Parts: sequence; C-alpha cells; structure tokens
Amino acid sequence: MMLHIGIDDTDSPNGMCTTYLGALLYREISRLAEPLDLPKLIRLNPNVPYKTRGNGAVAMSFEANEEDVPKIKRLVLEMVEKLADLTHENTNPGVVFLEGEVPEELTNFTYKAIWEHVSIEEAENVAKDVNAEIHKFKCGRGIVGALAAIGHPLNVFTYELLAYRKRELWGTPRKVNGESVFEMDKKFYPFTYDNVDWEKRSVLITPHGKDPVLVGIRGIDENKVLLAFESLVFEEPIEFYQIFKTNQNTDDHLRFKRIKDLKNYDSVMIRAKVVRSYWEKGRHVFIKVSDGTGELRVAAYEPTKGFRRYVRMLIEGDEIIAAGGVKEFEGELTLNLEKFYPVKLAKKIEYRKPKCPKCGGTMKSKGDYLKCKKCGYKMPKQLIPVEVPRKLEKKIYEVPPDARRHLSRPLVLPLGEEKILEGINL
Repeated sequence: MMLHIGIDDTDSPNGMCTTYLGALLYREISRLAEPLDLPKLIRLNPNVPYKTRGNGAVAMSFEANEEDVPKIKRLVLEMVEKLADLTHENTNPGVVFLEGEVPEELTNFTYKAIWEHVSIEEAENVAKDVNAEIHKFKCGRGIVGALAAIGHPLNVFTYELLAYRKRELWGTPRKVNGESVFEMDKKFYPFTYDNVDWEKRSVLITPHGKDPVLVGIRGIDENKVLLAFESLVFEEPIEFYQIFKTNQNTDDHLRFKRIKDLKNYDSVMIRAKVVRSYWEKGRHVFIKVSDGTGELRVAAYEPTKGFRRYVRMLIEGDEIIAAGGVKEFEGELTLNLEKFYPVKLAKKIEYRKPKCPKCGGTMKSKGDYLKCKKCGYKMPKQLIPVEVPRKLEKKIYEVPPDARRHLSRPLVLPLGEEKILEGINL
C-alpha cells in the first residue's frame, strides 16, 4: 500500500523545527516500510502573516504492508505530540495521511497554498474530498502545509542537505569553520549555491536561531551537495543529516496577475509601466507602476542593500516585469520586490547649457541669461535637451543571497530566468 504522510507547523522559537521532526520520522518509518523517494521539503506562500520559519512543510511516501499502516500512524502522532512545542502560541501542528495515488485536486490545492492565502476550513474540505485523514493539534493550522506537501509533484526541484545538532547544543553559537565554507563554495559552486556572501564575507549556510539545524546546503545535484557537506570542517558533533527534495529556489510561488486582481499575501509577477520614479523612506526605495488596470506601489526594502541602486535607475515610462510578494504596507498594497526585468526603457532626457557659440567655452547662468566664462559672450538663457545613455541593461536584476526568499530561483541556476521572461510576450 502506498502511504503518504504530511507534517507542518511544528516550529517554535524555542528550538523544534518541522524538518527535524520530519527527518526523525523518515528514519524511523524506513525501518517499517520502503521509502519511495527522499522526503520532500515544500515551501509555501512566504507572505502569510502567521507562518513559521520559512513556511516549510515536510512530506514522505512509503510502500507499506497494510498491517503496518496503523503502527506507522501511531508512531507519527506520538512523535509529533512528544516533540512539538505545543506550549508556544504559534505551534499548531497538523498531520495528514493519504493512501494510494495523489489526486489532481490535491495538487491544485498545493499551488493555491503556494500562491495565495488558504484557510484551515479550505484545507479540511479538500481533505474530505480526497479522502485524506487529518489530525489537528490545537487549532491545527499545520494541516494546510501537510496537505500541500503531499500534493506537490516536484516536477522541478532542488536538494537541501540539513545537518542537525546534538540537543544539548541547541541555542548555543554554531561552530562551523568559516574558511572551510568559503573553500567549499569555490569548489562546488554553482552545483551548490547561496553558501556565502562574497561581498560581505559572510557565511549563509548556518541559521541563527535556537533550532536544531547546524547547516543547510542547497544544490541542484544530490551527490555534489553531499560532497560539499563532507568537505566542511565542523567544530562540534553532528547528530545526523538528511537530504530533502524541495521546491526551494524554483520560483514556484510566482505567477502573472493583473494589478486589479491582486490580493493581500499574493506572490506574483506583473508587467507594468513606471508612472512615478523612486522616492525613499527609512532607507526603503519605492516606485509606482501601472498596468492599465490599476496602480501599485513597488518596494525595494533596506535589507536588499545594493539591489536598491538599480531600482533608483528606473524612470517614468520604463516598462518592467516585477516579481515578489504583495502585502499591505502603511495601509497600501505593496509589492516587495524580489527581482525585475526592464522590458522597454524610456528615453532619459537632461537639459544642459549649450557651449559658447563664439569660443566653445563653458556658459554660466546669470539670472535670465548665460555668460561665457572664457570670453564673456552673453546670450538668452536657453537649455538644450540631450538624451543620456541608460545604465540599466536588458537583464534580470535580483536581490542578494542573504535577502533572497527560500522560493526565489537564483539566476545562476538552470532556468533561473525562465519564469520571469514569460512576461515578455504578454
């Protein structure tokens, strides 16, 4: 019998995380049944307000003997109850069991959970329709992610190796040799990526919270990810590691929508014209765009650092494809920019003083007339329009690695430009 198991919303600031619980269960259940693949780590809509870390859910599939299925289900529920931090207000686990093939209706639900906001009631209705068995702890919000993780087909995927710490070390500084991470990146990039930020000389594979993860290494080749992990120098013991197949870095969350159809928490791409050049507030950079159906504020927030300078280069009349998450900011729907592509660039005109017609010298403004610095020639003040070259190129601009969301696909990866460039022919 084919048995699918989904788990979500077990994260808490006090340490526990969904991937750790999922990895433990995968190891235990594999003693009782034959795993059909690596466990799945599925990232859902990054914009929902009550998400846990990275809004990730875990699913796994096994070929199990029918008599072992009740034992496996008991094991899962007991481990969730034992290990999840149910005292924390944001920990609301959900567990889902599905027997047999994954129906198309569940896959459709998965993408809705990645693109939009989904309620617990919607998840319950879908579970009933596909004959999935659900178990809710507290309010049970985790059933949304648990169902979605089972339903994801992972036609496009990457890998992530997660290594876990000894429990007595949770909450203490992680001890990973930084230079070994930079050496690993030199050797295995781009088969593994987002390991370091070379500009800031910072390590990106080590999280900062109290969770059990020591390092997370992402990549497009399972063997290269494992070799990269084995090349690192660790200065603390590792409890175990697990490789996941995941929709991370696939742009799974992005789809084209018109501005008039946007809702709070959507993840989208839009094609629109800049109708107001940039302004700044608190180191955040904003522009205003329109696609003919409405106007939208677009933001490059302070953590995107150098990415903001490219947003500042956009002027009125530029046509762009912009990708990111929609959220209310200061009472207005705002697109949190992850990447953009200039489809058409408007002409940039600057008005400049002419050269002196008599000697070619530099003219200086004197009230309502111009006077040559060199020969003293005077003439009526008249500025001439000059088209200046644009510094933006016809390419995709993306935020730096440490500001990148789990689902955003770095341009260094194969097909990294594919989704956003679909909009050129819209």
